[in-house]
Amino acid sequence: MKFRALFILWSCIFCLAANNCCVSSGSDAFANELKSMEKAIPLPYNDALDKIVKQLDGKSLPITFTKYEAFIDTALAQRGMPSELRYLPYALSGMKANYSYGDRCGYWALPSLVGMRYGLAIDESRDERWSVEASTLVALDYLNDLHEKYNDWWHSILAYANSPTSLSHALIHHGSEPELWDFYEQDLMPDTRVIADFIACVYLGNQGKLNFSTKDMEPSVDKPKKVSVPEPVEGPNKRNISEPKKDSLTGSGANKSPETVKYKIKKGDTLTKIANKYHVSVADLKKWNNLKNDNIREGQTLTIKK
Repeated sequence: MKFRALFILWSCIFCLAANNCCVSSGSDAFANELKSMEKAIPLPYNDALDKIVKQLDGKSLPITFTKYEAFIDTALAQRGMPSELRYLPYALSGMKANYSYGDRCGYWALPSLVGMRYGLAIDESRDERWSVEASTLVALDYLNDLHEKYNDWWHSILAYANSPTSLSHALIHHGSEPELWDFYEQDLMPDTRVIADFIACVYLGNQGKLNFSTKDMEPSVDKPKKVSVPEPVEGPNKRNISEPKKDSLTGSGANKSPETVKYKIKKGDTLTKIANKYHVSVADLKKWNNLKNDNIREGQTLTIKK
């Protein structure tokens, strides 16, 4: 009986050890796969990824991504930004063009203040954050500016998903340079799920395991919506949002003939920079000049209506 009891005990210990070895082996394989996918943005493994990858694997995501995939990839390439950022909208909004939560909305979950600071039209009758094209250009410009500030893509993503102030507080609270998953496991910021969701989506996207639904509908940017407008913002590259917009949709200039300006594109110009300079929207610039995308060339002349 004693021999049999010892045999059973050793069998249990052996099984537990074997199971732990399998789990460890599976985790190591996953970590190695992520490592092989790394480009400009680190993709460190964490146990939390296992559950999220299982939830996403085979799940139908909005077709908005496939519709604008080429546009987003081109915009990233033009700015020299990592191509894996194409999956960031999933972590921010579930890749839904009609996403709305608190002060954030649209495919890139842009806060209203950031949208207006970078030239998007946001008022009681129009919100260009609903436009995937317009919001993509602004979101990437904002992310690029954050990266110039932090020189770290994960700090830039966390500052985008929360706020630069929130990131500063998290770094101070931690007391030392935290590892990426410290933000997640210690809840150092309000939204740290963006870490797991983004890494999981990059992994599945590279594996070709993302499926897309055909049910996603984009909201109209001209659909009347109630928008909470913050206090006026002033400073470099920021327009005073309390000033009425003089366009065909809103503002005191609605009944006046617009002044037309001809602008010759210089090296380094983008539609967003030009729109900010003249306090107009990127969408209007493209409409006035019959532009199908955001590609412009040095020496080209744009018509701007003020």
